[in-house]
Amino acid sequence: MQGILSSVAPSTLRSYTKAVARFLAFAEGLEGPPPWPASQAVVLQYLAHLHGRGLAAGTMRRVLAAISFFSKAGGFPDPCDCFEARRAVEGWGRAAPRVPDQQRPITLPILRAILWEVPGVCWSSYEAQLLHTTFVLAFFGAFRAGELVAGSRRDPSGRALALRDVAVARHKVAITIRHSKTDQRGRGVTVLLRSSRDRAICPVRAIQSFLVVQPHSPGPFLVHRDGSPLTRYQFAALLRACLQAAGFPPKEFATHSFRIGAATVASVLGLPPTAIQRLGRWRSNAFRAYIRPARAIRC
Repeated sequence: MQGILSSVAPSTLRSYTKAVARFLAFAEGLEGPPPWPASQAVVLQYLAHLHGRGLAAGTMRRVLAAISFFSKAGGFPDPCDCFEARRAVEGWGRAAPRVPDQQRPITLPILRAILWEVPGVCWSSYEAQLLHTTFVLAFFGAFRAGELVAGSRRDPSGRALALRDVAVARHKVAITIRHSKTDQRGRGVTVLLRSSRDRAICPVRAIQSFLVVQPHSPGPFLVHRDGSPLTRYQFAALLRACLQAAGFPPKEFATHSFRIGAATVASVLGLPPTAIQRLGRWRSNAFRAYIRPARAIRC
């Protein structure tokens, strides 16, 4: 059983656990057999309940995935593998199409502007170097936040970028990403970053400078002076502070805006779709939704 639970990312397991707990709370309020193992009838009732509450079809699909996962993990038949459940969610999704998020891209002018504000937002030169490095890494590598920073100060997953995964040469840096959203089995991928003529935003120069002061203790690469990891919450909060200081609306951006910006800038510069797909390590045409020149703030 433990092996099955370990087959999904820790964040996915937490999400599944919460979804099933809410399902069980609903099922316990119904008359009939015990709520678990789940039955198709109760699953269909729960879907109707969620639809009545206005939940999106994507949310209901995640609920079905959670119930299905724990049912099969416990050796029970999958109550979600039925025509009615699949078609109901698909129909509700067509009736209310998913509205894409409206996050703006962080473009090169915005990157330069927020990097300028980093020293004033951070309380020490070390923290400024840490944040500067995180920002340029996120942009030039088109990284997801979870590929770079820890989920929390005590994140046991070990999925944050590790010091051992950063290999520096004179004019390039090789970043090994051992796990990602689309690589839960940890096959790994190497991202090659090259020097930029603009020293203010050069990722190679930033990483080389940060390595001079980085504690060099085993574990995450992006750490504070005391060795504790930079967390996703801190990354997001400091990004908002820099955006605010630079005069941009923080609510219209998120850490994912670096990845959106990388795809948008690449498209504006004329890179072909296949190159953009490789840049962000997308396995499908999902990268097209990240190209948002119309959402870019003109600087």
